[in-house]
Amino acid sequence: MSENSAVELIGEWQTGALYVFGSLFSGLVVGALLGRSVSGVAGVVGFVLGAVGAFLLISYVRYGR
Repeated sequence: MSENSAVELIGEWQTGALYVFGSLFSGLVVGALLGRSVSGVAGVVGFVLGAVGAFLLISYVRYGR
C-alpha cells in the first residue's frame, strides 16, 4: 500500500465526488427530459443510462483507454 499524504487523499476524494455528482446530475437531466417528453418509465431508464454514460465518458476523457 502506498503512503499518501492527507492532501493527496483529499484530492482523490474530491475527484471521486465530482465524478459521482456529475454523473448523477447528467442522469437527472436526461431522465427529466425523457420523463417529461415520453413517459415515467423512460425517465427512469434515461436516468440510469444517462448517469452510467456520463460516468463512462468522464472516465474515458480523464484516464483514456
